[in-house]
Amino acid sequence: MSFTVVPIGHVSKVEETIKIVIDDEFSAGLTHVELFSHVIILWWIDRRDNRADRTTLLTNPPRNKGLTPSGVFACRSPSRPNPIGHTIAAVLRVDHDAGEVYLDHMDADDGTPVLDIEPYMPSSDCVSDARVAPWFETLQRRY
Repeated sequence: MSFTVVPIGHVSKVEETIKIVIDDEFSAGLTHVELFSHVIILWWIDRRDNRADRTTLLTNPPRNKGLTPSGVFACRSPSRPNPIGHTIAAVLRVDHDAGEVYLDHMDADDGTPVLDIEPYMPSSDCVSDARVAPWFETLQRRY
C-alpha cells in the first residue's frame, strides 16, 4: 500500500506570535474555523524523520523516572514509526486574507510542516473518565 501526505502549510513562531500559515491552495479550508474555540493540529515531526527515530519502539518517558521503558504507542515520544504530532490549541483569530490561524500555543517548532487542522469537538474529543499511566497522573491540565 502506498499513499501521499501533502502538507497544508507550516508553523510560524516569531517572538510571542504563534500561527499556522496555510498554503494558498488550501486557504478556502479555513472557512468557519473562527467559529470554534479550539482546533486539533496534526503536524509532521520533521526533525525526527530519520531511520533511528522511526525504528525506535521503546522509550523512557521523562516523567517515568527510569522505570521500565514504554512502547511509543503508550507515550507521546516524538520518535515513532510515522512522526506525526498533534496539538490542541485555542484559536485566537483567523486572518482569511493571509491564510493564517493564530494560536495560544503550539508544540511544534518554527517551520514545521502542518498536515491538517480539525475543529475540537467536546462531544467526541473529550473523555471524562479517561485513565492514564501513573507517571502521567501529575500532568497539569492545559484546558
